[in-house]
Amino acid sequence: MTEERRTIHIKGTGYAAQIPDTVVLSMTLTAQNKEYSAAMKIGSQQVEMLREAIVEAGFKADDLKTINFDVEAKYENEEYKEGKSTRYRQIFIGFECSHDLKLSFDFDNDRLNNAVDTIAASLSQPKISIAFTIKDVDAFNDKILKSAAENARRKAEILCAASGVKLGKLLKINYSWNEINIQHEMVDALLAPPSEKSSFDFQPDEIKANDTVDFLWEIE
Repeated sequence: MTEERRTIHIKGTGYAAQIPDTVVLSMTLTAQNKEYSAAMKIGSQQVEMLREAIVEAGFKADDLKTINFDVEAKYENEEYKEGKSTRYRQIFIGFECSHDLKLSFDFDNDRLNNAVDTIAASLSQPKISIAFTIKDVDAFNDKILKSAAENARRKAEILCAASGVKLGKLLKINYSWNEINIQHEMVDALLAPPSEKSSFDFQPDEIKANDTVDFLWEIE
């Protein structure tokens, strides 16, 4: 009979931490009108005013990217009496045009404050959310995977040494390729022009992430 191969299965956990180097301004524009064409026209005008605002803030017009666009019919419930019973019916109130856009740039407090002030003063009046992230996502993920491999091998070597056996060749690596969250977000709705210029001193915390990888070694 062939001797059964002896193996050791280890789950390696990798970690990485990095100060964000990129800021993402996400903006939502909403236009509503009873006429579909009018809602679309207002939505288009809002986008143009927003583009003008970011150009005024020192960006290029095409730096503003569309994330999502949606138009839907909106209804509200209306209460009415039918005999002694209270009933409800849906009343059409118009079409709502929703446009989600983003503006990404290297993190700099002065530039961020100027961008927020200029956009908030725009007649488009978008809802703004600010997020901090990492530009080189692949390099960040590579650090995590390298850390996971080192962690797994260290565990395997310790267990083998403690058990009086020798770690052999690597037989298999199993990784699920999970999506790692690398964004800190804080929402700040700005629907009206600020009364004075912003002077926020943002100090975003480190982005920390971890992931696991399964390794299978032969033991001798």
